[in-house]
Amino acid sequence: MEKSKILSKLNIDIKDYNNELEKILENKLFSYDVKNLLLSMLYKIENAYKDYEKVKVEVPSKREYIENLFDIIKEKCLKIFLVKAGTPEAENLEKNNLLFKVDRKNGEIVCFQNELVILTAILNLDLAQSWLEMPYEYMEAPIFLLLKIGKIDSEAQVIRDFNGWSWDIDRNKITDIEYNYIYQTLLLLNDRKGINSKSQTKLFNIISKMAIKKYLSEANDLEYNENFEKLRKQKQERLQLFDNKKEFINQISQEKKDYTKEIERIDKILNNNELLKKEYYARNEKLPNKQKIFSVSYLVGILDKERADLIQKIDECNRIILPKEFVEQKSKLEEEVKFLNDILETNKDATLIELATEFLEQVKSIILKINEEHKEKLISWIYKIRYYRYIPIDNNLYMKDVEVLNQKFEDIIKLIIKRAQELKVWDNFSEDNALTYTILKEIFDTKMISLQNLNIQCSYQNKVLTVEYYDDTIIESTIKIDVDNVKIKKKFKLFI
Repeated sequence: MEKSKILSKLNIDIKDYNNELEKILENKLFSYDVKNLLLSMLYKIENAYKDYEKVKVEVPSKREYIENLFDIIKEKCLKIFLVKAGTPEAENLEKNNLLFKVDRKNGEIVCFQNELVILTAILNLDLAQSWLEMPYEYMEAPIFLLLKIGKIDSEAQVIRDFNGWSWDIDRNKITDIEYNYIYQTLLLLNDRKGINSKSQTKLFNIISKMAIKKYLSEANDLEYNENFEKLRKQKQERLQLFDNKKEFINQISQEKKDYTKEIERIDKILNNNELLKKEYYARNEKLPNKQKIFSVSYLVGILDKERADLIQKIDECNRIILPKEFVEQKSKLEEEVKFLNDILETNKDATLIELATEFLEQVKSIILKINEEHKEKLISWIYKIRYYRYIPIDNNLYMKDVEVLNQKFEDIIKLIIKRAQELKVWDNFSEDNALTYTILKEIFDTKMISLQNLNIQCSYQNKVLTVEYYDDTIIESTIKIDVDNVKIKKKFKLFI
């Protein structure tokens, strides 16, 4: 396609998105400044999306991203108030060191006048979809928070770290660096399809432990913390019962009696309108306003569910005393007790390394299975490993700076180089494997947008090989390698 036609098509797309946003804004009671800011935000997204998509790989299509953003603005964003630093309106935000405040229930945003800030606030209006299977209820709140914050930071990155001509990571504007690291790891490995807690047990357990430990330490959810500790002790006590089979059977028999008694009580209530009303008033007296039961008919649904749950518990009691089930349940409980205890002992730095190690092991397995028919997947992994190396892990370090991971990164890069040459993804410019690695490992540190534009020029003088890396015709970096003899192409475009 001719360059003029490509530009014409691009301009049509931009115009269409602008028109669509303007139509949405016509029905919104936003101020003139808010509307201009939203249009400016859209322009920045449009301008940066191609680079964001190229570098990161695992992102929605531009159309999918923008249409989702429009849906949030249209359906969930009712009021936006812009504030300026130092004004009374900004006092509450500044006092709490915030850039924006979101009231999801009422669809309201209060924020400073900045494209990244308003994009992040709008993304906060949308509820995260949990794409992790969670076998235990206590995983839900911590993992939901991880996915929510991780997704927002991931999607805001399009204008946070990209400006249409460069990729510059602004770690100070990432909401939570640890959540971001975990979320990006999941995203790169599972292609936005989620993770299966059964087929990827080790990875799932590492992530769950990190998320729960962080939630216990930082979420300030006292009720969750109390329930978690209570559950942990109950599981330990239950496990101890398994070691005394007679006592265990007595306990199970008592539980069955208690469940049966409660079912009988529920049946009496359901069959007597007066008892039903008494239960309705008794329960509502104990519940806070937000949790009060709407009506007696709604209470009937609650009681029916409670009854069904009790019947299921009785069935579980009957099964657990069977020899085979007894052994399986004991083994399962031992695993869960160990998991719960491990959470309390989880060390952030150690689990970060553990997660990275498991990630790289799974990537290795994926790369080994790529064949010539699907070699574009290998190209994707070249980009994804480079991106992964630039994920921040704190305010000073990226993944590539973690010394204990140096050997693991070297192994995966060597494997990628080997497979890329086997599948004819890029030029085999030297027969010296060690020299090839030294030259090509640099592309996993470069921040040029398109690696397919990479040209390499080599010159050899006085036993020093000078290697220059060009983004098309613009020099990006240079390295010098001491080598006694060298046989290498002087100039080559890396990707075939």
